[in-house]
Amino acid sequence: MKKILYDFILSVIAILVLNKMVYQEVPQKEQQKLLSEVQHYQHPIKSVSMEYIDNSDLKVLDAVLKDNRVLMLGENTHFDGATSEAKGRLIKYLHENLDYNVVLYEAGQYDTWLMNREMNSHSMKVPTDSVAGLGLFWFWWATTETRPLIQYYQKTKVSGTPIELGGFDIQFSGNVLSGRRGKLLKEFLNKNKISINDFPVFNKNINTLDNLTFDSYANKILKGNQKNEFLREISKLEQTVLKLEKTPENIMYAQYLHDMKNNFHKSWKYKPGSMPSMHFRDSLMARNLIHQIDSVYKGKKVIVWCANIHTFAERYAKDYLPLGAYIKNKYGKASYMIDFSSYAKKSDKGILINKPGKFAIENAFHKTQTPYFFMNLRDIPENSLLRKEFVSTINQGIDQKRIWSRSFDGIFYIDTNTLLTPINK
Repeated sequence: MKKILYDFILSVIAILVLNKMVYQEVPQKEQQKLLSEVQHYQHPIKSVSMEYIDNSDLKVLDAVLKDNRVLMLGENTHFDGATSEAKGRLIKYLHENLDYNVVLYEAGQYDTWLMNREMNSHSMKVPTDSVAGLGLFWFWWATTETRPLIQYYQKTKVSGTPIELGGFDIQFSGNVLSGRRGKLLKEFLNKNKISINDFPVFNKNINTLDNLTFDSYANKILKGNQKNEFLREISKLEQTVLKLEKTPENIMYAQYLHDMKNNFHKSWKYKPGSMPSMHFRDSLMARNLIHQIDSVYKGKKVIVWCANIHTFAERYAKDYLPLGAYIKNKYGKASYMIDFSSYAKKSDKGILINKPGKFAIENAFHKTQTPYFFMNLRDIPENSLLRKEFVSTINQGIDQKRIWSRSFDGIFYIDTNTLLTPINK
């Protein structure tokens, strides 16, 4: 019994020592200096609402983004309501004042292409209030916080400066599309005289493609060597489509098949959320995104909507290089990453949750008593505490110590974030 007690005491001491080594107490003088620097460099934002009329607070972006080509807008989690509102206001301002006419999401490349086409042509007769669900995950379209932006996109479609929407992910993302996916693919192949019967394993499972991304389901359905045969048939289909005339539709369907194959490969080979899985996916998202920026939207300014972690411009782990690192390497200072952070989040019961640990910089942000602010890290001197290593919860609310100025260029701070409010249809 004594040995167990001693072991327990030693374990507690070890944890306390490790904590002291990793997150040393910040001296009071340094805390005050950090707070002073935050107050000096913060640029207050008056509102996150798209309905807010006075844009004088956003004019700071005119100089910050003067020579920008690619703007990445992150989010701490996909379920932060106030962040979605803020991104909507930013996109509206950037479109109307700084000539950003393209918004690309961390969503399926094909799904968002189809969504954008339907917004332009209405050929599929999808209801206006559901059309965004062809391409986007529900948290980016079926919520009270995101609905104004979706309506704004649709409004621009009949203006002289329409916003073109797209995506760069390999995943399936449109839940409104999921029930039509197989039918649309068969219609495309039939129109181009490609026999689906020549691809028996794929043909048998064409109506359950979304379900097959779950490895447990795929293992029940695809027996023996059928997984490999399934992927081989998709590759063969891709090569067949590539031989068609190089129309925008044919090119997209070839890319769709390429993404689909890689999506299944990722889902079946890697543990969900693991660094190897993230690395594989981000490398392919980078390929797709760079293609869209350089070819599809050549010469246009592009806004990229994704999670904070995908915007990071330096290696996150030895086996994970985020999307942002590829973009920063390719476009240099013509790319700019804004990540979103908060002190806490208000639950649906009005309780503050997800507060940071005591060492996180979000505590200093909170002490400024500024509900919203933007901070441009690029213009802050190298010797500033804000350019050195500090703890932040900017990555999914996890307290992490890094030199964050190497990962992104600007911070948009929302003191009290909110949960998304789903629209029940």
